[in-house]
Amino acid sequence: MKKYLILFFVAAAAAFQSCDNNDDLWDAIDDLKSRVQALETQVDALNGNVEALQTLYNGGATISEVTESDGAYVLKLTDGTTLTLSQGSEGQAVVPVVSIDENGDWQYSVDGGKSFISLGQNAVAEDGVTPQFRIDEETGYWQVNTTGEESGWTNVKNTKGESVSAVGGTVTDKFFDTVDVNDNGDMLYIKLQNGKELEIPIVPDALCAIVDAEGNPIEEIQMFDSGVERSFKVQMRGIDNTIVTAPEGWTARLTDPVDEVATLFVKAPGTLASAGTTATRATANTSQDVAILATSGKYSFISKIQVQSTGVEAEPPTVTSVTPSATVQPTDETLTFDVQFANADGWKYICQKSDAEALDAAKVFAEGTIVLGTSVTVEGLEAETEYTIYVVAYIGEQYSEVSTATGTTAAEPVDPNDYYVSGVEIEGITYSQESDKLKMVSSADGEATLELSSTLSVYFLDGNRTDNAVVINTANNYMQGDAVFIGRYADKKTKLKLQNQFHLRNKDAIFAFKNLDIDMTNGANSQIFTMTADAGGAKTLLFEDCDITLGNDKCLFATYSSTKAASYVENIIFRNCKILFQPGTQSSYGAIKLTDHVKDGLANFKTLTFENNVLYSQQGANVSTAISLLYQLYQDPDAYSLSNLAISCKNNTFVDFISFGSGGSNPAGIGSAYFFVAKYGSVDFTKNVLYATAAKYVSIMRVTYDYNTNTPWPTTDLGQTDNIAYGTSGWKLYFDGSNAPTSYYPEKATYSKKSESPLSTNDPSTGTFVVSSEYAGYGSTLE
Repeated sequence: MKKYLILFFVAAAAAFQSCDNNDDLWDAIDDLKSRVQALETQVDALNGNVEALQTLYNGGATISEVTESDGAYVLKLTDGTTLTLSQGSEGQAVVPVVSIDENGDWQYSVDGGKSFISLGQNAVAEDGVTPQFRIDEETGYWQVNTTGEESGWTNVKNTKGESVSAVGGTVTDKFFDTVDVNDNGDMLYIKLQNGKELEIPIVPDALCAIVDAEGNPIEEIQMFDSGVERSFKVQMRGIDNTIVTAPEGWTARLTDPVDEVATLFVKAPGTLASAGTTATRATANTSQDVAILATSGKYSFISKIQVQSTGVEAEPPTVTSVTPSATVQPTDETLTFDVQFANADGWKYICQKSDAEALDAAKVFAEGTIVLGTSVTVEGLEAETEYTIYVVAYIGEQYSEVSTATGTTAAEPVDPNDYYVSGVEIEGITYSQESDKLKMVSSADGEATLELSSTLSVYFLDGNRTDNAVVINTANNYMQGDAVFIGRYADKKTKLKLQNQFHLRNKDAIFAFKNLDIDMTNGANSQIFTMTADAGGAKTLLFEDCDITLGNDKCLFATYSSTKAASYVENIIFRNCKILFQPGTQSSYGAIKLTDHVKDGLANFKTLTFENNVLYSQQGANVSTAISLLYQLYQDPDAYSLSNLAISCKNNTFVDFISFGSGGSNPAGIGSAYFFVAKYGSVDFTKNVLYATAAKYVSIMRVTYDYNTNTPWPTTDLGQTDNIAYGTSGWKLYFDGSNAPTSYYPEKATYSKKSESPLSTNDPSTGTFVVSSEYAGYGSTLE
C-alpha cells in the first residue's frame, strides 16, 4: 500500500506546483512522504484499537499487566494474549474515531467525536466480524469492511453522505477520551469519545494461557483429522476453578497443573461409519472455540483456541526410525538416539539394559518419558554396557507399535588426577597400575601400616580422607633397590608418616617421593634418610609435589657411616615442595647434613637442586636455631671437598628460614648458612624471595676456604640483584670470610632489602605464601 499512496500524493502535489519550481515540488514530495508514513501508523493504530475494543467489550477479558509508553497502552491479558491501545496521532490527517453505541453497535466519527455514524454491526454478535479500516490506494478515501470478505470494502461517509478523504482536515489528537489505571492498580478505565465507559479488572497474579511449545499464545486454527486427540500446554497461575467447553461433537479435558503447567486434551469427532462422512461441525467462529473458563477470586476470564476438523480419517501415529545418534558419541554415562515419527504429537521412550525383559507398547506409553523433538540423550547409565531404547509415537491416547534400537556406553574415562590409572612421570619414567613390582596401599579406614619389601619398588598410597595416613615404622629400612612412593590422587596429597630411618644402599637406585604430605615429626632418629658403609647411597633422592614437616631436631638426610666411607647420593632434588621446619635445640640444623665421617664419596655428589619450593618456619621473630639447606661438618676442607657439586637454588620462597652463627675458631661453632660447605663446584642462587621477621643477620652461604692455598675461588652466583629480600637485620652474601684479599671478600656485600613485603599472602599457619604480582617471576608459584 505504501507505494500506491506515495504515487497518489505525489500526483496530487504535482497538479498544484509550477513546472519550473523544482525546489517547491521536492519539498512538497518530502512533506507528503512523511504524511504517508504517519497515515500508515494511524491505520495500524486504528485497527489495533478496534481489535482491542472488540476483545475488551465482549467480556471475559481480564488484564494481568498494563504498561504505557508514548501514548500506547500495552495490555497483557490473563489468557496470555497482548493488546495495544494507541492514544494520539501523527501528521495532518482525518482519522476516524471508533466507538460503540448504547445498543452495542460499532460507530465512527470523522469530526473528532462531535457526531457518530453507526456501522450497523454489533460488537458482540456471535457471527460478527471485527471492523477493519484502510485508505483506498487510488482515491485516498477512508474505507471500512464489516464482512471480512475482500469485496466488502466501502468508503467511509460523513454526516452529509460524502466520502471522507484521509488527506487534509483537522488532526485528530485522541482515539479515546481517557485511558487510565485507578489508584489501587486493579482496574483499567477507558472512556470513549462518545462518552461510553469501560472498566476492565487487573488481576496481576492470575494466568490461564493456552500456549505452543515456545510458550506463545496459540492464534491459528488448529486442524484435526477425524477422531484425533491432541494435547496443548496451559500455563496456569492463581486459578481457583476451571470449566472446559468444546464445540458439538468434540471433547476436551484439562489436567491439574504441575509446576503451573496443565495439559488440555482435545479430541475431534470421529468418522460416522453409517453415513460415510465425518461428524457435522459448526461453522461460526464461536462454535469452533475450545474454551477454558477460569475463575480467580471474584473474577472470571476465558482462554480459548479455535479448532477445525479436516473430515479426513487420521493416519495412525508411527515411528519411522530409531537409531543411535550419528553425531553425538556415547560417553560412559550417556547414549543419544535419533527418532523419526509421523502423524503424532510426540513420542515416549524407556531405555534399559538390553538383558532386561523386553517392553511392550502399552507399558512404554503408560510409563515412558515424553519427547517432542527428534532426539534424546539418556543419562545416568553404566560404562561399557549395552542398552535398548523402546519408543512409541502417540497422538492423544492413541499410540504406535513399539520400535527399538540398541547402543553401548563408552568406557569410563581416565581421571587425569588418578596417577594410578593415568600414570605419572618421575625423572623420565612413567609409573602407573601397569608398573612392575607394584603395591597399592589404602588408608580408607584409618591409618595403614606399610611393610616394605625387597621385591617391590613402586608404592601407590591412597588416602581418601585428610585424617587418614600411611605409616612406615619398620626399624632400619634397608633400601637395596628402587623405591618410589606416590600419592594416588593429584588433587589431594596422601599423608605419609615416617618414623624410622631409611638406609640407602644402592648407588644406582632412585629413591623418590611424589605428591605426599610427609610427616617427619615422630620417631627416635634425628635423620630419616641415611647411608651405610661403602655400598651406601643412591643415584637420585627426590621429593616432588610434597608437603614436608620436619620435627624437633630432625633433618631430612644425614650421613653417619664409618670414617672415609665412599657413600654418596649423586643427585638430590627438591621440586614444588612446601617444607616446614620446626627447629629444636641444635646449634646447627640442616635439611641435608653431611658429616665428617664421609670423605671418599663426596666427589660423587653431583647436583643439589631446589626449584619452586616454599621453605618456612612458624616461629617468626623467635627463631633461635640456625637452619641450613646443606650443612657440611668437616675437619679438613681440602680433604672433605664437594668439589664437583653444582648447587641450583631458583624460584624458592624462604619465610623465616633463619641462618646465622656466633663466630669463633671452631668450625662447628662458627655458625650456619643456607649452604655451609668447604670446597664446592658452583652455586646458582637466583629468582628467590627472602622474607624474615627475626632481627638477625641471615647468611646465604658460608665457605671456610683458604684462598692463599686453594686459589681460585669456585664459580659462585648468589644473585645480589636477582633475588628479592625483605626484613631481618641484614641479608649477607657470606657469613664469614677467609684469607682472601679484600676484593674477594664477599661477606662485605649484602642484599638490598625491600621496604615493603613482597608477599601478598603471608600465612604460616597454612603454609600459604603468595608473591605479589609486582614480583611475578620471583619466588615459588605454590599457593
